[in-house]
Amino acid sequence: GSSGINAEYGITNNLRSILRTSHSPIMGIAENWMSFVTMTKAKADSHGKVAAYWDRVHNILSITTIVLSAATTLATLLPISHYVSASLGAVTTLVSAITGSVAPSARRQSQMESSKGFRALMLKMVRVETEREYEELWKEYNKELISEPFVPHKFKVTDNSNFTMTPEFTLICKSKEKEVRRATKELEEDVDKQGNKNEEENKKEDGVEKPGCSSDDQNQVEEDEMGTSSGENVRLLQQV
Repeated sequence: GSSGINAEYGITNNLRSILRTSHSPIMGIAENWMSFVTMTKAKADSHGKVAAYWDRVHNILSITTIVLSAATTLATLLPISHYVSASLGAVTTLVSAITGSVAPSARRQSQMESSKGFRALMLKMVRVETEREYEELWKEYNKELISEPFVPHKFKVTDNSNFTMTPEFTLICKSKEKEVRRATKELEEDVDKQGNKNEEENKKEDGVEKPGCSSDDQNQVEEDEMGTSSGENVRLLQQV
Protein backbone atom coordinates (compact mmCIF):
# COMPACT_ATOMS: atom_id res chain seq x y z
CA GLY A 1 0.00 0.00 0.00
CA SER A 2 0.91 3.68 -0.05
CA SER A 3 1.93 3.62 3.64
CA GLY A 4 4.45 0.83 2.99
CA ILE A 5 5.89 2.66 -0.01
CA ASN A 6 6.13 5.90 1.98
CA ALA A 7 7.95 4.13 4.82
CA GLU A 8 10.40 2.50 2.41
CA TYR A 9 10.84 5.85 0.66
CA GLY A 10 11.70 7.54 3.97
CA ILE A 11 14.20 4.85 4.95
CA THR A 12 15.90 5.05 1.56
CA ASN A 13 16.17 8.84 1.80
CA ASN A 14 17.66 8.60 5.28
CA LEU A 15 20.25 6.05 4.16
CA ARG A 16 21.07 8.16 1.12
CA SER A 17 21.59 11.28 3.24
CA ILE A 18 23.81 9.37 5.68
CA LEU A 19 26.04 8.07 2.90
CA ARG A 20 26.32 11.48 1.25
CA THR A 21 26.72 13.71 4.31
CA SER A 22 28.98 11.47 6.41
CA HIS A 23 32.48 12.94 6.38
CA SER A 24 34.01 10.67 9.04
CA PRO A 25 36.72 8.38 7.61
CA ILE A 26 36.09 4.64 7.61
CA MET A 27 38.19 2.82 10.20
CA GLY A 28 40.28 0.66 7.88
CA ILE A 29 42.57 -2.25 8.57
CA ALA A 30 45.64 0.03 8.65
CA GLU A 31 44.08 2.26 11.33
CA ASN A 32 43.09 -0.81 13.35
CA TRP A 33 46.64 -2.12 13.08
CA MET A 34 48.07 1.13 14.44
CA SER A 35 45.41 1.21 17.17
CA PHE A 36 46.32 -2.34 18.19
CA VAL A 37 50.03 -1.54 18.43
CA THR A 38 49.39 1.68 20.36
CA MET A 39 47.00 0.08 22.85
CA THR A 40 49.15 -2.97 23.56
CA LYS A 41 52.30 -0.88 24.07
CA ALA A 42 50.48 1.53 26.38
CA LYS A 43 49.03 -1.35 28.41
CA ALA A 44 52.42 -3.07 28.62
CA ASP A 45 54.04 0.13 29.93
CA SER A 46 51.18 0.74 32.39
CA HIS A 47 51.38 -2.76 33.87
CA GLY A 48 55.16 -2.42 34.01
CA LYS A 49 54.84 0.74 36.11
CA VAL A 50 52.38 -0.95 38.49
CA ALA A 51 54.70 -3.95 38.78
CA ALA A 52 57.60 -1.64 39.66
CA TYR A 53 55.47 0.02 42.34
CA TRP A 54 54.52 -3.28 43.98
CA ASP A 55 58.15 -4.38 43.76
CA ARG A 56 59.18 -1.35 45.82
CA VAL A 57 56.41 -2.05 48.35
CA HIS A 58 57.49 -5.69 48.60
CA ASN A 59 61.13 -4.75 49.15
CA ILE A 60 60.29 -2.15 51.81
CA LEU A 61 58.02 -4.49 53.77
CA SER A 62 60.46 -7.39 53.52
CA ILE A 63 63.44 -5.35 54.71
CA THR A 64 61.36 -3.81 57.51
CA THR A 65 60.28 -7.25 58.71
CA ILE A 66 63.88 -8.51 58.68
CA VAL A 67 65.17 -5.50 60.64
CA LEU A 68 62.38 -5.72 63.22
CA SER A 69 62.92 -9.46 63.68
CA ALA A 70 66.63 -8.92 64.28
CA ALA A 71 65.94 -6.06 66.70
CA THR A 72 63.41 -8.17 68.61
CA THR A 73 65.94 -10.99 68.99
CA LEU A 74 68.64 -8.58 70.11
CA ALA A 75 66.31 -6.93 72.62
CA THR A 76 65.53 -10.27 74.27
CA LEU A 77 69.26 -11.01 74.71
CA LEU A 78 70.29 -7.65 76.09
CA PRO A 79 69.70 -6.79 79.77
CA ILE A 80 66.98 -4.24 79.04
CA SER A 81 63.33 -3.95 79.93
CA HIS A 82 61.19 -6.75 78.55
CA TYR A 83 58.72 -4.13 77.35
CA VAL A 84 61.11 -3.18 74.57
CA SER A 85 61.36 -6.69 73.19
CA ALA A 86 57.60 -7.14 73.54
CA SER A 87 56.93 -3.90 71.65
CA LEU A 88 59.35 -4.83 68.89
CA GLY A 89 57.75 -8.26 68.62
CA ALA A 90 54.28 -6.72 68.30
CA VAL A 91 55.43 -4.34 65.55
CA THR A 92 57.12 -7.20 63.73
CA THR A 93 53.93 -9.24 63.85
CA LEU A 94 51.92 -6.28 62.56
CA VAL A 95 54.25 -5.71 59.61
CA SER A 96 54.21 -9.40 58.76
CA ALA A 97 50.40 -9.43 58.83
CA ILE A 98 50.25 -6.42 56.51
CA THR A 99 52.70 -8.09 54.13
CA GLY A 100 50.63 -11.26 54.01
CA SER A 101 47.37 -9.36 53.54
CA VAL A 102 48.54 -7.00 50.80
CA ALA A 103 50.64 -9.67 49.05
CA PRO A 104 52.82 -7.25 47.07
CA SER A 105 54.90 -10.08 45.62
CA ALA A 106 51.85 -11.77 44.04
CA ARG A 107 50.55 -8.43 42.73
CA ARG A 108 53.93 -7.66 41.20
CA GLN A 109 54.02 -11.06 39.52
CA SER A 110 50.54 -10.71 37.99
CA GLN A 111 51.30 -7.22 36.68
CA MET A 112 54.59 -8.38 35.17
CA GLU A 113 52.91 -11.30 33.40
CA SER A 114 50.24 -9.00 31.97
CA SER A 115 52.90 -6.54 30.82
CA LYS A 116 54.84 -9.31 29.10
CA GLY A 117 51.66 -10.61 27.42
CA PHE A 118 50.70 -7.24 25.94
CA ARG A 119 54.26 -6.51 24.86
CA ALA A 120 54.46 -9.90 23.12
CA LEU A 121 51.20 -9.12 21.27
CA MET A 122 52.59 -5.76 20.18
CA LEU A 123 55.76 -7.30 18.77
CA LYS A 124 53.79 -10.01 16.98
CA MET A 125 51.50 -7.43 15.37
CA VAL A 126 54.51 -5.37 14.23
CA ARG A 127 55.84 -8.41 12.36
CA VAL A 128 52.47 -9.71 11.07
CA GLU A 129 52.41 -10.54 7.35
CA THR A 130 49.07 -12.26 6.65
CA GLU A 131 45.44 -11.43 7.30
CA ARG A 132 44.94 -14.67 9.21
CA GLU A 133 47.72 -13.80 11.67
CA TYR A 134 46.16 -10.35 12.05
CA GLU A 135 42.76 -11.80 13.02
CA GLU A 136 44.31 -14.34 15.39
CA LEU A 137 46.19 -11.57 17.22
CA TRP A 138 42.95 -9.68 17.79
CA LYS A 139 41.47 -12.84 19.34
CA GLU A 140 44.50 -13.17 21.63
CA TYR A 141 44.15 -9.51 22.57
CA ASN A 142 40.53 -10.04 23.63
CA LYS A 143 41.55 -13.02 25.76
CA GLU A 144 44.32 -10.98 27.38
CA LEU A 145 41.85 -8.24 28.27
CA ILE A 146 39.69 -10.70 30.21
CA SER A 147 42.55 -11.69 32.55
CA GLU A 148 44.07 -8.20 32.73
CA PRO A 149 44.69 -7.05 36.36
CA PHE A 150 43.49 -3.66 37.54
CA VAL A 151 45.62 -0.60 36.75
CA PRO A 152 45.12 2.61 38.81
CA HIS A 153 44.50 5.74 36.76
CA LYS A 154 47.78 7.40 37.81
CA PHE A 155 49.76 4.52 36.28
CA LYS A 156 48.00 4.54 32.90
CA VAL A 157 50.22 5.44 29.94
CA THR A 158 49.19 6.93 26.60
CA ASP A 159 51.72 6.12 23.93
CA ASN A 160 52.28 7.33 20.38
CA SER A 161 53.94 4.45 18.58
CA ASN A 162 56.22 4.96 15.61
CA PHE A 163 56.10 1.43 14.23
CA THR A 164 55.37 0.60 10.59
CA MET A 165 53.78 -2.44 8.97
CA THR A 166 55.65 -5.04 7.00
CA PRO A 167 55.54 -4.62 3.19
CA GLU A 168 53.47 -7.80 2.81
CA PHE A 169 50.77 -6.63 5.21
CA THR A 170 50.82 -3.12 3.71
CA LEU A 171 49.75 -4.60 0.38
CA ILE A 172 46.93 -6.50 2.09
CA CYS A 173 45.72 -3.30 3.78
CA LYS A 174 45.66 -1.35 0.52
CA SER A 175 43.76 -4.15 -1.22
CA LYS A 176 41.17 -4.24 1.58
CA GLU A 177 40.74 -0.46 1.50
CA LYS A 178 40.09 -0.55 -2.25
CA GLU A 179 37.43 -3.24 -1.72
CA VAL A 180 35.75 -1.15 0.97
CA ARG A 181 35.68 1.96 -1.23
CA ARG A 182 34.27 -0.02 -4.15
CA ALA A 183 31.59 -1.63 -1.97
CA THR A 184 30.63 1.76 -0.51
CA LYS A 185 30.30 3.25 -3.99
CA GLU A 186 28.12 0.34 -5.15
CA LEU A 187 25.95 0.74 -2.05
CA GLU A 188 25.45 4.44 -2.79
CA GLU A 189 24.44 3.65 -6.37
CA ASP A 190 21.98 0.99 -5.22
CA VAL A 191 20.47 3.38 -2.68
CA ASP A 192 20.08 6.08 -5.36
CA LYS A 193 18.38 3.64 -7.73
CA GLN A 194 16.06 2.39 -5.01
CA GLY A 195 15.27 5.96 -4.01
CA ASN A 196 14.32 6.94 -7.56
CA LYS A 197 12.19 3.82 -7.90
CA ASN A 198 10.40 4.57 -4.64
CA GLU A 199 9.75 8.15 -5.76
CA GLU A 200 8.09 6.93 -8.96
CA GLU A 201 5.97 4.38 -7.10
CA ASN A 202 4.98 6.99 -4.55
CA LYS A 203 3.82 9.32 -7.30
CA LYS A 204 1.78 6.54 -8.89
CA GLU A 205 0.09 5.74 -5.60
CA ASP A 206 -0.81 9.39 -4.92
CA GLY A 207 -2.02 9.94 -8.51
CA VAL A 208 0.32 11.68 -10.90
CA GLU A 209 -0.74 14.60 -13.11
CA LYS A 210 -1.28 14.10 -16.80
CA PRO A 211 1.89 14.71 -18.77
CA GLY A 212 2.26 18.20 -20.17
CA CYS A 213 -0.50 19.69 -17.95
CA SER A 214 -0.36 21.72 -14.79
CA SER A 215 -2.70 21.07 -11.87
CA ASP A 216 -5.09 23.88 -12.97
CA ASP A 217 -5.12 22.62 -16.55
CA GLN A 218 -5.81 19.11 -15.37
CA ASN A 219 -8.77 20.29 -13.28
CA GLN A 220 -10.14 22.22 -16.28
CA VAL A 221 -9.83 19.15 -18.48
CA GLU A 222 -11.73 17.06 -15.92
CA GLU A 223 -14.51 19.70 -15.74
CA ASP A 224 -14.78 19.80 -19.54
CA GLU A 225 -15.03 16.02 -19.65
CA MET A 226 -17.78 16.05 -17.03
CA GLY A 227 -19.65 18.78 -18.97
CA THR A 228 -19.40 16.84 -22.19
CA SER A 229 -20.71 13.65 -20.61
CA SER A 230 -23.67 15.51 -19.02
CA GLY A 231 -24.56 17.16 -22.38
CA GLU A 232 -24.61 13.81 -24.09
CA ASN A 233 -26.94 12.46 -21.42
CA VAL A 234 -29.40 15.38 -21.98
CA ARG A 235 -29.49 14.81 -25.76
CA LEU A 236 -30.20 11.13 -25.24
CA LEU A 237 -33.12 11.96 -22.95
CA GLN A 238 -34.57 14.42 -25.51
CA GLN A 239 -34.41 11.84 -28.27
CA VAL A 240 -36.25 9.36 -26.07
